[in-house]
Amino acid sequence: MILFTGEVFPVLYVAIFFELLWIDLIPAGTFIPPNAVFCLVATTALIFYFQLESIEQIFFQMLLTIPGAYILALFEGWHRVRQNKSYNIVLHQSRDKFESFQPEKMIFKSMAGSLGINFLAACVGLYLLTLIHPLINILPQPDQDILKWPHLLMIAGISAIAALRIKRAYTSLVLAMLIISLFLAWRLWLGPS
Repeated sequence: MILFTGEVFPVLYVAIFFELLWIDLIPAGTFIPPNAVFCLVATTALIFYFQLESIEQIFFQMLLTIPGAYILALFEGWHRVRQNKSYNIVLHQSRDKFESFQPEKMIFKSMAGSLGINFLAACVGLYLLTLIHPLINILPQPDQDILKWPHLLMIAGISAIAALRIKRAYTSLVLAMLIISLFLAWRLWLGPS
């Protein structure tokens, strides 16, 4: 993303935030983690499309991209179930009709399908986020930055502790993000002017 935008710091901070946030979600077995790449690409695209400079606005955009990561994971799960049927066909071909055995077609169809589904879903998600942004932008903006990047990175760093599988760490992460969101909402929209 840095190569496309030419900007290092907002992109790097957003990337570090999401890397720390998702560090506990290591794909193993049948678990499909949220699509963290969508969060990074969507947030970066929104930052440069709307020319966001306020960390508070960027933070709200980052929060809005998180559900998209989970939705893309659902699409990937659906795609994997669909590919199991193709695998059974190829397995049957390899046992019974070896001359018609063509796994390269299955691989190509699987890759093209995965790319198509992810690209289409990401474009729709990004479009919806561009529709939501003006609703956030209508609300009053702070005169000065309340939040700094180190604060966000510390909050996301709690996820590294959650990798130890401590239930309190999960609670702390969710609680910290909720408190920051509520504090920002209060300062931006209800707080002293």
